[in-house]
Amino acid sequence: MKNTLEKDRAIRFRKQDHKENDFIYRLRKEGWDKYNRIELPSRVRSLWRYSDPESFIMKPLPELLNFIPPRPDQTEQESNGYLKNYSAYGYNRADYMTFALLDPKLVDKGVIFKDLFSAALENEELISRYLGRLVGSQFGKFEAFNSALWNSGLFLYIPDNVKVEKPFRLQRHPSGPQTILRLLVVVGKNSELTLIDDYSGECRKEEALLNAVTEIYLDDNSRMNYNNVQRLSENCRSYITQRSQVNNNAKINNVFAALGSKYSKANLGAVLNGRGADSRLSGVIYGSDDQHFDTHTLHHHRVADSTSNINLKVVLNDKAISAYTGLIEINQDAPNCEAFQENRNLLLSDDVRAESIPELEIKCDQVQCSHGATMGPIDPEMLFYLKSRGFSEENATRTIISGFLDTALIGLPAETHDIVQDIIDKKLRGK
Repeated sequence: MKNTLEKDRAIRFRKQDHKENDFIYRLRKEGWDKYNRIELPSRVRSLWRYSDPESFIMKPLPELLNFIPPRPDQTEQESNGYLKNYSAYGYNRADYMTFALLDPKLVDKGVIFKDLFSAALENEELISRYLGRLVGSQFGKFEAFNSALWNSGLFLYIPDNVKVEKPFRLQRHPSGPQTILRLLVVVGKNSELTLIDDYSGECRKEEALLNAVTEIYLDDNSRMNYNNVQRLSENCRSYITQRSQVNNNAKINNVFAALGSKYSKANLGAVLNGRGADSRLSGVIYGSDDQHFDTHTLHHHRVADSTSNINLKVVLNDKAISAYTGLIEINQDAPNCEAFQENRNLLLSDDVRAESIPELEIKCDQVQCSHGATMGPIDPEMLFYLKSRGFSEENATRTIISGFLDTALIGLPAETHDIVQDIIDKKLRGK
């Protein structure tokens, strides 16, 4: 790996003629320099104890360093029916073309939704205020790589006092052997929305890798439902980092489902940055065959009177692996915070492996915090009860698993819930 990194450093990173502004170039250059200076994470660290960091190293090919982003054709944006059920629809194609389709009625209200390349040029003041502040090159080696070489991105801005009824939907697809995605969401004061972020699609090569970063900023009294589904084909590897900043009396309800990828690592969290800030994170992981899931969550309470809750349910079958680390961090000058964390693991095979490591870093004694973890197979008495009522063993198992997961999926829109449930049903049937 050392020789590979030395070759990476030798690749020249230069400014292009594709009209990216100086701010974006500086972010890219800073990320590239940081990527080459930072060593690979040590396996001794708790966050990397169960996953090999070399599995997520991308080769910074010259064509990525010299990448020229294609610009969307506006006529195509206007000639589709995607907006029937959604306020906006964003997607990227295999040729790196990224489309952002927005209901014209929301344009009149000041909502901005566009590909990140265009936003960097046309909305530079907004972009420069937020992009890379939560997850930038200082965050880690893989995030620095993303900051330097993202090749598909979306930007969503909701101004103050705008409540959007229909959800926004993002369809994020693998675009080749190396897909590097970025999403920036900024929500103004007293505004509300639901965002469905769906990673899906077939990776074309066995070694295909997806690296994605999401930054979400919630201003005072705003509300956001963020639903994230990872259902990539099982020949993919995925590395996903997501952070939200929650200001005074703002609330984010984050529901995620990790169902796909052969080998995946997710780092999800929120910074509670104001009094009354509230972050709810619930999720489902379902592993089958020899899938590997490594998940880290963080709730960082910077300010007093903030609340957080984590509810993670894991089901493992065959030879699947799940490793979970969850950190609650409360600053010294942040009294009266409440933070709860729960991880439950349902083991359907003797060959699976589940790890759960709750971590607390509490510097203030005037708080309420709790954490818990459970692991075990399906209760045989529950199976016996359902079978005595006429259920087959397969239907009884499905019913128990559905009931086990449902509390973590509350909040998903009906269509997304059905997609997740369908994948779980297929996994149960070995398909």
